Amino acid sequence: MKHFLFSTLLLATLAAPAGAQVSVNVDVAQPLHAVSPNLYGIFFEDINHAADGGLYAELIRNRSFEDDAKMADSWTLDGAKGQLIRKGLLNKAQGQALQLKVSKHATLTNDGFWGIHAVQGRSYRLSLWTKGNYKGSLTARLVSADGKKVYAEAPVAGVVKGKWAKVTAELKSNADDPKAKFQLVMTGKGTLTLDVVSLFPPTFKGRANGLRPDLAQMLDNLHPKFLRFPGGCFVEGQERPENAFHWEKTIGPIESRPGHQNVNWRYRTSDGMGFDEYLQMAEDFGAEPLYVVNVGIWHGGFTPVDSIQPWIDECMNALEYANGPVTSKYGALRAKNGHPEPYNIKYVEIGNENNQPNVAFQSDHYYERYKLFRDAILAKYPKMHCIGNVEAWGNDHPVWDSQEPVELVDEHYYRNPAWFADAFHKYDSYDRTKHQVYVGEYAVTQGFGNMGSLDAALGEAVYMMGMENNSDVVRMASYAPIFANLNNRMWAPDMIQFTSDRAFGTPSYYVQKMMADHIGDRVLKTTTQNPYSYEQSERVKPDTCMVGVGSWDTQVSYKDITLTDNGKALTGQQVDQVDIAGKWTVSDGVISQTSDGESCIRLNPVRFSSNNYTYHLKARKNSGKEGFLILFNYVDPQNYCWLNIGGWGNTQHGIEQIIRGGKGQVATAPGSVETGRWYDIDLQVKGDSIYARLDGKQIFATKLQANTTPGVFASATKDSKTGQVIVKIANSSKERTTVNLSLNGMKPQTAVMTRLTARNGEEENNIDHPTNVVPQTFKIAPESLKALDIPAASLNIVVIK
Repeated sequence: MKHFLFSTLLLATLAAPAGAQVSVNVDVAQPLHAVSPNLYGIFFEDINHAADGGLYAELIRNRSFEDDAKMADSWTLDGAKGQLIRKGLLNKAQGQALQLKVSKHATLTNDGFWGIHAVQGRSYRLSLWTKGNYKGSLTARLVSADGKKVYAEAPVAGVVKGKWAKVTAELKSNADDPKAKFQLVMTGKGTLTLDVVSLFPPTFKGRANGLRPDLAQMLDNLHPKFLRFPGGCFVEGQERPENAFHWEKTIGPIESRPGHQNVNWRYRTSDGMGFDEYLQMAEDFGAEPLYVVNVGIWHGGFTPVDSIQPWIDECMNALEYANGPVTSKYGALRAKNGHPEPYNIKYVEIGNENNQPNVAFQSDHYYERYKLFRDAILAKYPKMHCIGNVEAWGNDHPVWDSQEPVELVDEHYYRNPAWFADAFHKYDSYDRTKHQVYVGEYAVTQGFGNMGSLDAALGEAVYMMGMENNSDVVRMASYAPIFANLNNRMWAPDMIQFTSDRAFGTPSYYVQKMMADHIGDRVLKTTTQNPYSYEQSERVKPDTCMVGVGSWDTQVSYKDITLTDNGKALTGQQVDQVDIAGKWTVSDGVISQTSDGESCIRLNPVRFSSNNYTYHLKARKNSGKEGFLILFNYVDPQNYCWLNIGGWGNTQHGIEQIIRGGKGQVATAPGSVETGRWYDIDLQVKGDSIYARLDGKQIFATKLQANTTPGVFASATKDSKTGQVIVKIANSSKERTTVNLSLNGMKPQTAVMTRLTARNGEEENNIDHPTNVVPQTFKIAPESLKALDIPAASLNIVVIK
């Protein structure tokens, strides 16, 4: 028997009279407040190789030989001797170059980012820097993965004698191959040193050092009103301040950019996609640039608040570069780099997720930092919109807990589809006399399937409808994250996923596009009467499961473990594999985990059935950054729950659900644990109710969440210029229904439906089936609005004239 965690049964209780309909009434005659003109935008962060190996069109991986100190990663040398050198370099920005000693014939091959997309008839622009004492030929090629087929070949002119020189070539492919490689062929003798080897295909709008056209076009098709950049955690960096994004190191010719370690997402970035490229992208999309600045905090450390003037100066210099006249120092530099007209940044976010009340190392004196930055910015740019941070992790109702004035606060929500649907009315009661809201990051990250399901997208759609209804207070919103290279998908889901040659949008992508394509400028009062009731099955808990212990970046010990049902020891089916990850040992009845790895798990070797079990144990932190993980309702590595004690940098306790690999928080509370002390932990699972006690004190009494909230949701806006009324109806249930759509103050003449649906809510798109769930647009008769067919699991947008 196969067990599915949290696969709840949806029951539609058809207790209404025969022929009953859902009624949606829209008051067209009396429009409400204006819709925010900048409501829907995009948020870009270099995560999952979103920039290098993604949107940034560069095809050579490790082009400057900086990715590894010991070897030329992604490069293969045959027939010559090679070494990385650190003296006699091209410039101060470069830390390493590759020196080759060629005696006769040699090849140097680059893999690209999991392959280079060779396209028949496409031209590629090669540039590289060389120096040395080499006599012979140098030829550039595109070849097959095994090197046996040559798709393109061109001599590289100007090779090579004496000082550093830039040489170029153009390659034209004679075949298609998504896994091609780049190759330099040397026939000659001597010493040859290479650096900044760059290969570009045609780019979006033909921009030099530009963007991959298909990915950029998918973003442009969203018609974003703003572009938030460059992060995200990418702004802050990790371990050292040098690993943060520093704008001034990302401008100018690519050979003058040192790049930096993207420690947060575990790869090095060339910063080829830098400050200018972000601003140019916003300009090309017709979007307002929204720049996120570092306030002197990185993951794991911070500059004391009384010493952050250099960070403020960096921010002000960036704004002068973007907005200043060509007569200013940095405006002149912008002009020198090819953009004499100002970019006109109007939005600045002061910090990223740096207002976490219980995480001091990532939130040190945030309000003081905010004030210092805001005052400096507004003194020079009094019309700038400054955005503040509020708590971003685990709080459904974050607040701006300061008397300092703030125009907008940035709220972040990563939850399951049910949470988003339940948040349809979240902003109805927000205080309109205080600040406004920018929902800078949101997405279904729990219960989204594999690539991103229709259920996930519908939860987001309902939430967006709620934001649209309340766009007098929710002024801006952006989904996160956008991109994932399928060869390095560290965060999921992502609304656009790709390989070297293909890309697809998830249902969430199409929801973003549908919502942005169909929006008026005035909100209309919309009421819904639904005669049907929807019930979720009582039990979310799996039929059979396991329990276990774990740790995250922490060395821990456990002992005195018992598992009981109403006081009696639980028995069940014995299993063989218990150590999922980590280094586990057992000595004198004490189970210890000694690595500093993440998600280290050891299971109790019994799979059992119980609707009321108690898991008791003692736990001790031996060293590390966090506390204890107590696993329960464990079905498989993709489906389980855990009690997280001393998580989030040893600042909070929490209960988390992992559904199909996506993690979501059920409940959190402030708390930490001491090193070297034994704690008593009791966890009771009673159906879907969870009770947790630490040293006899109850820290949680909560209930597990179903993945979806079934229902029919509606909203409407009006386009004052065209007179069109736009009605949005989302059906998140598994039941088809009909809607009687009434329009007070309007007589429909024409109607067009755009619909996103599929066989069921679990349907997805993938790289081989990219159009499994895509919108369809068709005309409908105006009289059909009285009995509008609304499929199960669907988003329906009707444009009425």
